[in-house]
Amino acid sequence: GYPLLTVTEEQTNKKRVLKIKQQRFIADGSADDENLQWKIPITVFTKSNPKQIAQQILMDKPEITITLENIPDDDWIKLNYNSIGLYRVKYESETLARLNEPIANKKISPQDRLMVQNDVAALCNAGHQSFVDYLRILSSYADEDNFTVWKAIASNMADLSSLLEYTNYFDEFKRYRLNLFSSIQNKLGWDAKPNEDALSAMLRPMVLSIVGKSGDQDTIDEAKKRFERHITGDLIDPNIRGAVYVIVSRYGDESTQEELRKLYFAADMTEEKVRLLRSMGQSIKPEIIENTLKFVFEGDNVRMQDAISGLVGCTSSCEGRNLVWKFLQNNWRTLVERFGEKSNFLIAFVEYGLSDFADEKTASEIKSFFDKMNTPIVTRPVKKVLETIHMRSEVLKRDSKAIEEYLKQQ
Repeated sequence: GYPLLTVTEEQTNKKRVLKIKQQRFIADGSADDENLQWKIPITVFTKSNPKQIAQQILMDKPEITITLENIPDDDWIKLNYNSIGLYRVKYESETLARLNEPIANKKISPQDRLMVQNDVAALCNAGHQSFVDYLRILSSYADEDNFTVWKAIASNMADLSSLLEYTNYFDEFKRYRLNLFSSIQNKLGWDAKPNEDALSAMLRPMVLSIVGKSGDQDTIDEAKKRFERHITGDLIDPNIRGAVYVIVSRYGDESTQEELRKLYFAADMTEEKVRLLRSMGQSIKPEIIENTLKFVFEGDNVRMQDAISGLVGCTSSCEGRNLVWKFLQNNWRTLVERFGEKSNFLIAFVEYGLSDFADEKTASEIKSFFDKMNTPIVTRPVKKVLETIHMRSEVLKRDSKAIEEYLKQQ
């Protein structure tokens, strides 16, 4: 573990007093029985001089106070200049809201922009903060242009998306996500610009996939057009190929899957085969997901080491996860025989196949199934999966109503 600093503020005239408490940060929100304490070098910087540290102090006790002079009421403050320190920071909602402005205007560094939202997401998952705070702060990233920042946002949004699929307001979330990513998508477009940097080329497929999966019809139509041209020989730029495959698989039918399988058999490069495998299971049609699982695991269509990519694709929707779980139950003994009872592939099937559920009923099914199976190599992975599902279930119980209200107001 590492430290979590909780910051509270008090403003009197132009003096701001920060009270900072340290505790151990535990990802699942459980209490710290050991009551660990650290010596933490703390830096604070403010709106009046965002490129310079205003105060630096070594925190060597459970709680300290820092006083900042000449700070107007509405000025933002931030701890951990350039996010060099290994600690998370929890701000009050009002303090966090003030950071919208320097994030939107890029007054703070990309590292700081990345860590503000990363900290809030981690704190929400651990139950220290509400995901409404996370969605509020994210709105200030609409004009972000840094690949690493977007990658972190995309990862946190993927986790949240897989959780909110289990609610009846998932469409509102997809609208929110589309709105967040539409500005960067318009800026990047579909095709590489002359002399663009390598990071833009990496960002484009990620953004296209997200916008397509959020239901943007123009993106879906364009992906279908490019795919049609691709299978007749007008090849898609390899950089965005994976995104196009994912989008057409998600919204296509069995004939689309047939084309993806043909491309798979024709591909020479492992990288291309893996791209195609990952995309096949992205469909939201149950019969297509079932056919993909058969294609991946029955016969010798797919190399053993690539099978996990096919399975991961199938877990991209709640329908897919249910079918993967059913598949693992029906075929576990066969998989153990095929891959070997000490194979790391079995660990991967458990961790990648089952971690995204969010209800205690499925967790207890998973526990009782693997208790009977007696496959020692997955004992710890199953325990980890059960902890993850429990944490996700708690987030929904705690936060779902507030998230729904927030999204419906957008």
